[in-house]
Amino acid sequence: MKRIRELYWHDLFEAGVFLKALNSVWETLAGIVLLTALHNWLTRIFVGFFSSELIESPRDFFFTYTRHHLVDFNDQTRVFVGVYLLFHGVMNAFLSYNLYKNRLWAFPISMAFSSLFFIYQIYRLMQTHSLFLLVVSLLDIAFIILTWHEYQRQLSKQHAHTHSA
Repeated sequence: MKRIRELYWHDLFEAGVFLKALNSVWETLAGIVLLTALHNWLTRIFVGFFSSELIESPRDFFFTYTRHHLVDFNDQTRVFVGVYLLFHGVMNAFLSYNLYKNRLWAFPISMAFSSLFFIYQIYRLMQTHSLFLLVVSLLDIAFIILTWHEYQRQLSKQHAHTHSA
């Protein structure tokens, strides 16, 4: 029974690493878009493509939300969000790869990195009351717990292997 539970925890951890890696791709790409001329190009395409929809339904949630986050950015905010996403995406990709490879040094670094961003997310959550940010923060807590559990499992395996040799 304990073996099955351990495999369940391990599978959850691997799913979490996969989701972190997948998330790192969109974060990295979004960071690049925000920090380059691609942002202006995408904004022009969005406004041109959906301008008739915006005129017909100016209160449509999707279009209003997207327009606000594409067009109504000031440059300082755009650069901050771009750097944040790019750094977070690259670090998550790097750490996910090394967690997948079971490199023991990556476990505490990943937990520390996730914890630092979690603290910042809580700070932002207090300001914005964003449901999305709350969900992301809860997922980060779950990933930290899964990482801790897997780290303990890997240490036990290494300890058992060292003492049996």
